[in-house]
Amino acid sequence: MDGALISIFGGGVPEHLRKESLRDLVKLAGVLTELREYFEEPLKVLEILKMLNLIQQEALGLDEPLEDADALFYRFRNRYGYEPGIPMERLLNVLQKYNWIIRSKRRLTMMDVGKRMMDMLIRLANDSLAYYMQDDVARSLFQARRDADLSEAYDDKGISGGNRLASMIRNCLDAVDKLKERQLELLADRNALPQIRIIVDLMQELNARMNERLDKFTTFEEGASFAPLLKKGTEIMFEGTQVSLGTLNKFLGFAHLQQTEVRSEISPQAIRQFIIRSFYKTADSELPNAHEILSFLEQDRSPGERLDGMWVPVQFASPVSNLQLADTVSYLESYVPSTEPIRERLEPEYAETEEWTEEELGTHLAQIEWQLTKARIRTDEAERILRERESVGLEQLVLEAGSERWSDALNALLAVSALVGGQRAVIERGEDPAPDLRAGGAQTEWQLVNEGGDQHVVRRTGELAQQPAAGGDGTAVRGAQSR
Repeated sequence: MDGALISIFGGGVPEHLRKESLRDLVKLAGVLTELREYFEEPLKVLEILKMLNLIQQEALGLDEPLEDADALFYRFRNRYGYEPGIPMERLLNVLQKYNWIIRSKRRLTMMDVGKRMMDMLIRLANDSLAYYMQDDVARSLFQARRDADLSEAYDDKGISGGNRLASMIRNCLDAVDKLKERQLELLADRNALPQIRIIVDLMQELNARMNERLDKFTTFEEGASFAPLLKKGTEIMFEGTQVSLGTLNKFLGFAHLQQTEVRSEISPQAIRQFIIRSFYKTADSELPNAHEILSFLEQDRSPGERLDGMWVPVQFASPVSNLQLADTVSYLESYVPSTEPIRERLEPEYAETEEWTEEELGTHLAQIEWQLTKARIRTDEAERILRERESVGLEQLVLEAGSERWSDALNALLAVSALVGGQRAVIERGEDPAPDLRAGGAQTEWQLVNEGGDQHVVRRTGELAQQPAAGGDGTAVRGAQSR
């Protein structure tokens, strides 16, 4: 594009050449007008194009020469298997009238204007067929790629093909808009992967070709006037590539969702990051939003997913039964927000931790051990007597804490032994400081046997008195002996 393009709208075009070129269009319009009844119905148009194609192939040397209308008629019937509805003589007369062909006695000869016009009509029909064979989104991309082809075929050769660059950008913009509108539909269609791949491939191809076109326009002398258009084209192609690739990646991510490893633990931090990234997306983020996820998942592939018009993903909530789901729906439908003031919740008071020394710890353990001992042995009566007298004879204590019967005396001896073991009393040699004279005459079933005839007294020492084990010095009570 090292010069001005040849354009019918250019000011430097010789007037006679401009008229001559426009006369071709007049001839085309004349043919279409003369054969108007055959260009009003698609099937008749196809028949006309088939006829023109036979004449064109003969002119290109691909078929045998055509002598007259009869030869064209029979060739049509042999080639397509049925007789044409258009009169051959009328068709050839119209084409000859507008100088598309020349009829001689030996053959039909196609003129240059006829070649160009027939080729244009057949190419136009094929272009339309290729266009309608595409998807809605792919149609705009196909048209944009066609614009790139025409730009390379005409603009690069110095012939204006119209503003192909603007048309290409416009078609890309339409394709991007349609892709955005249909993104949810494509994500929801589980068989849309080939279609998305075609769109992505077309967008990437157009991106490369668009950049190539734009680079050439930057060196063109009129490139400065195209600056806004070039900027718009660059932005649209970047956006279109990002949208198409994002759609493809989302679809692949959703398609492999069922193969995703299911973890038994839910990470609150990961969920928090997912929510933050969903609301504050970066420019290159392909993270789907909730609407896209629901559009993809709303397939009703598993029975029970639809419940009264509400979609419930039972595949993800398999532990939840239908009854629980129904209760949840009922709760949501009948939910009435509470307007009562919120009650302040009293925080429980916890006792402050207390540190013990080793000695204090020993004391507490001894206390606990003594409580366990008291739970097994009744020492209340013996303790009461020691609190009243501080010191009392062993035999007297056993008699008062127990009774005349030997079984009670045995229990009293166990109580005394527990008090001594719990360091609350000691047993010493000595006489009872306040003997009960009445007790001396009691008739008991038992009698304490003391070695050497020594008498013993029990003295209260308190909870922490250091006391050798009962009987450790050889003065231990041997026990009650039955008479």
